[in-house]
Amino acid sequence: TFSEHPAIRHIYGAKWSAETADGHFEYDPGERGLALYFGPCTRMMRLVAHGSFRVVSIYFAPGGTLGLDLPAQQDTLDRIIPMDPYTRKPHPASAYHPRDDAEDWFRAAEAQLFAAARKARLEPPDPILADFERLCFTNPNGTVGAFAETIGVTRRTLERTIRRAWGVSPKVALRRARALDMAAALLAVAEEQAAAEMRLRYFDQSHLNREMRDFFGMTPGQIQAGSHPLLTITVEMRQSRRLDALAKLGIDEPRPWRDPAAEPKGNGASRA
Repeated sequence: TFSEHPAIRHIYGAKWSAETADGHFEYDPGERGLALYFGPCTRMMRLVAHGSFRVVSIYFAPGGTLGLDLPAQQDTLDRIIPMDPYTRKPHPASAYHPRDDAEDWFRAAEAQLFAAARKARLEPPDPILADFERLCFTNPNGTVGAFAETIGVTRRTLERTIRRAWGVSPKVALRRARALDMAAALLAVAEEQAAAEMRLRYFDQSHLNREMRDFFGMTPGQIQAGSHPLLTITVEMRQSRRLDALAKLGIDEPRPWRDPAAEPKGNGASRA
């Protein structure tokens, strides 16, 4: 799996194992289940399920965990903490337990999550975080300095805000976003036109190979040829959110990395 932001996973069923920044760990959820907090990934985290399992995955928006009395974000990178950060308990609340009817299961889990979030009374995340996530989705080739200027903050403020909430620098976050987009293209879960554009973000094949090895431990060919069900699900969900971000911009709205005042003026005769 490979997620830019933290996640809670309530897992039930067979044993499984994970390769984390702290080493190899094995988990045995059983029918009671395990509540696991996954920190953001800076590279693909290898997970192996040793049988059938069921899971409720809850993905946080940028800054969504700030205030939950967790370690600093950079200290949770590529790590798993065995607890639900809302309850501090190692096992899921009963509402998360699997049900025969998927819709009932979803509604019960959703209600439990909303109740826990209301009880936590967290402050809303800094709007800069959502703006920067939009940049990662829509133009990960954008520059940090230009983006900071566009949203009216200093580069130092942007760096500090992103590091606190994302656990990495803005530059690393953009590089990771490019790699995740490319993985979606290689796994055939990105639209064809977008996939072609994603390849152009890399200087040459050598650059692409190096980036894929750094983030996924595999060459592009190995990603394409192998079976990666959990990674495929992760990048497919991310592509869905990317498309939502593009749709919300609207065709005539300025992109968040561009300054409309700096755009060249046309003669009014046509629009491209």
